[in-house]
Amino acid sequence: MADKNTLKSQRDRFLAFSFASSDLLLEVAADDEIQFALGAGKSLTGVDHEELQGTNWLDLFDKKEKITLMMLRSKAIEGKRCGPIHVKLNEITANGKEAIVTGMKMPGSDVFYLTASFVTEVMAKLAGLEKKSRKEAPHDKETFIDAAQEALREAKEDNVEVDITLLDIAGSDDVKAKLGPELWSSFSESVQEMLNANSLGGQTASQISDGRYSILHDKNLTPEAIKDQLAELSKETDPDGEGIEFDSKTIPAEVAELTEREAARALIYTINEFERRGTDLNVDTLGAGFEQFVTENAQKIQRFKTMITQLNFQLYFQPIVDLKTYELVHFEMLSRFKDEGSSTQEWIMFGEDIGMAAEMDMAICERAINYLKFKAATNNFCFAINLSGQSIQNEQFFDALYAKLEPHKNLAKRLIFEITESNEIQELEKVNKFIKQLQGDGFKVCLDDFGAGSASFQYLHELHVNYLKIDGKYTQKILTSERDQVMIKNLSQMCKDLDTKVVIERIEYEEQAEAMRELGVGLGQGYFFSEPKPQPEYLAIQSPLTKKENT
Repeated sequence: MADKNTLKSQRDRFLAFSFASSDLLLEVAADDEIQFALGAGKSLTGVDHEELQGTNWLDLFDKKEKITLMMLRSKAIEGKRCGPIHVKLNEITANGKEAIVTGMKMPGSDVFYLTASFVTEVMAKLAGLEKKSRKEAPHDKETFIDAAQEALREAKEDNVEVDITLLDIAGSDDVKAKLGPELWSSFSESVQEMLNANSLGGQTASQISDGRYSILHDKNLTPEAIKDQLAELSKETDPDGEGIEFDSKTIPAEVAELTEREAARALIYTINEFERRGTDLNVDTLGAGFEQFVTENAQKIQRFKTMITQLNFQLYFQPIVDLKTYELVHFEMLSRFKDEGSSTQEWIMFGEDIGMAAEMDMAICERAINYLKFKAATNNFCFAINLSGQSIQNEQFFDALYAKLEPHKNLAKRLIFEITESNEIQELEKVNKFIKQLQGDGFKVCLDDFGAGSASFQYLHELHVNYLKIDGKYTQKILTSERDQVMIKNLSQMCKDLDTKVVIERIEYEEQAEAMRELGVGLGQGYFFSEPKPQPEYLAIQSPLTKKENT
């Protein structure tokens, strides 16, 4: 057993470590009660540190900060620091002073350790650094479906059981009116943050519509536990302190018997039904959701044909940038169908399911050519448009596409064809012949959805493309997965040797962009740079390398 001198030495080191960068140390129990406090309690919070013991730690802060602080604690990972954040202290006891707060949860313990410091210019900049450097992807239905599809695919591979819980604020219109616009908006954002913190992968929760939320989570997390956290969060928001009631429905995501496309179909159908009907939707499992989707196909086919014939969709534009300079390289053209009842992704997948991908791609190509001829004739931007892997194997489609491009070869330097759903390609030799024919006339070709599987490397070997776009799932893990870092680095070097440019998608944070650049990836795309917009616009961001050159 350690002697008293050793224990004292360990304690002194611990305290010295804490106070080297903070002014007050708090030890918070699971019930939010402060069980130990030491430091500048009086001068910082207005309460002596001995008197803080036994009080609720949230009472030290302004009421408006409570949700932020609760989120700080809920996101705490064992052994990893969370924060710092810049908050306002209690108006009465601390005279509205401000503080910098950092937290940590120790391994194997429910105790939450909190340090608080007086605000200095350096600490304030540190607390604001993450907020300034990151552009969060929007929490909406489309991004939830994208993230959930990827998570379901991984859960199936890892044999992990997951659920989808749908949450609907009871009487949301009345609650919204009671809270007012500002408090309602703040509460909605806090709910999204809390759900994301509990979701599978930390990114599979979102607000589907006003007052309606979805979360994909491990089966061990019960709906009751989710609702308990929401109840605690809502009491801090409700002016009456009563809390806000949520209706919920949990749907087992049983996808073992479904193909990847069927699971995606079922997910989209289920989320759309929830958006329309709330938790009264008649879907009990994702498998049942797929069966219901199939029965509704007949009515949609004619509707889809009409939309394609009438070019009833809009073009949106997302920039692809140089990861060294953050300067624009080209835009990807994305289609958005003008139909409020279904998402664009749903219509695209539907077209592929019913064998109309070629008709849809031809309509998009026609729209893109017209845009370049008439609306973009005065600028020099380059654009990438998508072709389905299903279409590019169809000789009739390619002949029709080539005939349409023949009078417009002057557009070749401004047009890139991006082959999506590349895993659908079976006839590699035929597709490579088409690619070379396009390249012979000056058009460039990109292979999208590139993964780590052996089939993907076969595509790269057989298809002589100008660009390779890596699947965005690697972006999500690039800061933490050494395996993915090695794969991206080696792939980037191989593409450099093949004179193929590499694009990485789904960049949401500056840290991801910089990590990819250091691994040799040349081009990037994602919400960190810009969301898709109805006009080809890009407000350039100054890259870290450019900043260094200017200092």
